[in-house]
Amino acid sequence: MPDKKPMKPVMMVRPPLGVLNDQGFWDEMKDAGIEEVAIQWLAVYDKLGDPSSPPILKPEDIHPRMLAAAGSKDARGIPVGAFKPNQKLFEGMKHWSPPGMPPSVEGQVKALHSALDRAKNAGFKLWIMDDKGYHRQGGIGTGKPAPAAISVCNPETSRYTGARIRDVLDNFPHFEAVVLDGPDFKWDIKPGSRDDIFVENFDDPHQRQFAASIGMSIDRVIQGRDNFKKRLTSLTPAYVDDFVKNCAAGASAYLWWTEDPTVAHWLAYKQAVVDHSVSSTVREIKARCPGLKVGTSSRVPAMTIMNGHNLRRERSYTDFQLPKEYWWFAVAGIRDTVNHWVLTIADWNQGLSEEQAARWFSAAFNYAMPFSGYLPSQYGKPATKEWFETTVRDQTRQMIASVGGVDRFVPFVGCEHFNVGWMAPEDLHGILAEMHAQGTKRYCYYTYNSIKPEYMKSIAQFSRGKGA
Repeated sequence: MPDKKPMKPVMMVRPPLGVLNDQGFWDEMKDAGIEEVAIQWLAVYDKLGDPSSPPILKPEDIHPRMLAAAGSKDARGIPVGAFKPNQKLFEGMKHWSPPGMPPSVEGQVKALHSALDRAKNAGFKLWIMDDKGYHRQGGIGTGKPAPAAISVCNPETSRYTGARIRDVLDNFPHFEAVVLDGPDFKWDIKPGSRDDIFVENFDDPHQRQFAASIGMSIDRVIQGRDNFKKRLTSLTPAYVDDFVKNCAAGASAYLWWTEDPTVAHWLAYKQAVVDHSVSSTVREIKARCPGLKVGTSSRVPAMTIMNGHNLRRERSYTDFQLPKEYWWFAVAGIRDTVNHWVLTIADWNQGLSEEQAARWFSAAFNYAMPFSGYLPSQYGKPATKEWFETTVRDQTRQMIASVGGVDRFVPFVGCEHFNVGWMAPEDLHGILAEMHAQGTKRYCYYTYNSIKPEYMKSIAQFSRGKGA
């Protein structure tokens, strides 16, 4: 008999948070067997209806309840904070500042408090995300995205995050867990892609200072990154055949990745940055918010060597982890990423076929995949049974092993990003089935805003314990 244990989602919701005032939302969650809800960023809206304000809804915010919460698909408003910050928590900070709350939104804030009070009384558990990045990207207080990024190595960032989460809990004591989204270094190689590793900026004062503090050099980091590209553009069919047979496992794999000491320097630096950033942030949160559960997110295991995460090391300072089961075929989706790697490598190396490039990628990144019937050039189509049974199955297995077992495994699951690459409903069902078969108990679905009825049908089926 198949295992019929429930696999329950933590349903992620992003603004407009007026949807939480709708009792129908909570009834929908209860009917689907969903007991936990996460808020992506804590914001309400000022200057509603002002034509100079930005749109409230994103193109992918298609759920009828989200449309109703906004008032219309064309609703406009400026996102602002949902409480007045305690400035004492942020004294001495120069680069980060908490969002303010104008008096005009007090009614929205009161309604949000009431909604969360009712949810807690009804037995729902509530999570919050570390929302500082979303405030900057979403133009909180201004309606315009922040003009410049803050360095990943800025020591103020972890202190700000701890202070911000403390401030959130002082004003909204409803939350039991917080999720950190990143940081991640880039992981793609296609020229022009959002996540192209070869255009990533390492050269800022904070990164140079951090590198020096651990005995490393940013110039050497950049040299290693550039030398890695040279290696990727020097692959021949004979080289790939030798690599797949002789360099893809154990010590041989280690020796290949560290063959060029500058490449090893680049990879080690990225891991050091992410480890320092995440661990110091978790310590700040734990010191200020005892008892709050903290989870960290990352990409699939195949890409951790690129984005700097070490999931086994992160076990020591996190309560749970959220690797991303993001399998759509568009920006930030793993099928898109693998397609870019394989086809770009084939393009960069004359005489190398797509299948040969796929075999190199599979061996180099420990990424199981079919080599016929569903090659990366076909990833825009619904997936094959073999793909679920090789790729999704093995990456999920690696996720669970890396984070320390199913009790610490709460992966992100989603079906699109930025209104592109929408997964076929049967693909979501297949991914959930693979997760369920390996004992997954919970996952975080991103997001309710863009959920389709066909997606919710599969989500509810597993949440109610009806299995695959």
